[in-house]
Amino acid sequence: MKNNLIAAIIASGLNLASANASAAVVRSDFSLGAEGWGTGRIIFSGFLPAVDGAFTGPVDHDPVGGTLRTGDLYPWTTFRSSAAYGGDKSAFFGGSISYDLQDSQNDGDPFPNVAILGEAGRMIFIPTAPPATGGFTRYEFALDSSAGWRTNNPFALLATDAYIQAVLANVQGIWINADWKTGDDQGNDDARLDNVCLRDSRTSCTTGLIPEPASLALFGLALGLLGLPRKDSRPTDRRQP
Repeated sequence: MKNNLIAAIIASGLNLASANASAAVVRSDFSLGAEGWGTGRIIFSGFLPAVDGAFTGPVDHDPVGGTLRTGDLYPWTTFRSSAAYGGDKSAFFGGSISYDLQDSQNDGDPFPNVAILGEAGRMIFIPTAPPATGGFTRYEFALDSSAGWRTNNPFALLATDAYIQAVLANVQGIWINADWKTGDDQGNDDARLDNVCLRDSRTSCTTGLIPEPASLALFGLALGLLGLPRKDSRPTDRRQP
């Protein structure tokens, strides 16, 4: 009887986990190649900076370090995400985007670090100080207004949650800055990117889906029942002394 009860509890937990299986993560560690990533560029539309959504250039892959790398190929060079990071990413609202970034040169001034382009020209970006020149800097930005995302039009206006959700509803791509020094577009720079992770609020980049509290409670109950002493249901006269 107890075994049947435990099996039922575990099945309920599995069903609950399955119902929450919409949790999602997109990762790129570049161990074996560029994984569909390329280079992109930021252009100016009037006085407003904007990513060039129609352009993707080649990117180098470092097989020893397992990273992407590029020089200053264009007036403003970026890394550009693969198609896996595009489309409807509404479920990722409240999650985060994270990555490791390094650039051998910089002006010491803040620039847009990452930009996400949605439909109808909507774009959000976050300006930061430059990454380290001699090693990677780890970045993680929440995909909601708490991270301080800015809009491109009106320029640098703080993005609301509603605006961020509108961008995530149809992502055209993600651009990560690879050009932190002004005026050098001769390929003398060396920017590197690694360990990109786009996740929703219920997912860990390292361990995958974080179990829901209800699922944990059910499995805990099942484990507790396993520890209960088993009642001997045999007739008294058939029990061994």
